[in-house]
Amino acid sequence: MANEIRTKPIAKATFTMTLASLASGSARQSTMVANSNNYPAAIVTLKIRSSGSAPTVNTTYDVYLIRGDDASSSTYRSDGAGASDAAITIENAQFLGSIVVTASTNKDFYGEFDTAPLGPLGPEWGIAVKNNSGQALNSTEGNHLKGYVCYVPEVQ
Repeated sequence: MANEIRTKPIAKATFTMTLASLASGSARQSTMVANSNNYPAAIVTLKIRSSGSAPTVNTTYDVYLIRGDDASSSTYRSDGAGASDAAITIENAQFLGSIVVTASTNKDFYGEFDTAPLGPLGPEWGIAVKNNSGQALNSTEGNHLKGYVCYVPEVQ
């Protein structure tokens, strides 16, 4: 019988990242995640709620992968990211994908993004979200969910 390779989910967690009231045109990075187990990839899941002012139809919440070369020395991080939840200017971070929005107030918009096509996660990683919707995000932090699950290929 031939072996097959299946995806094995490993570590499920949430990002520390403040999206409440994120202004249109602004971006925010998560706290960096130390990848001490050298997981190669993750599925990033987001729920972002629009505010009481409707976003512009067909605009986006853009998601980026941020990497660091070493969690202990942090000599390099994408776009000069810091170690923790903070504002960031996106210039060269790798694009994970977009959540396209409708002109709906207080609506939950969902996105799922696989980091695998961008290569191994590396020693530390995180995400950034840029709001391009024309309106600030919902002001209650609990209305936004930011999670991930790391996974590895496993021979069966």
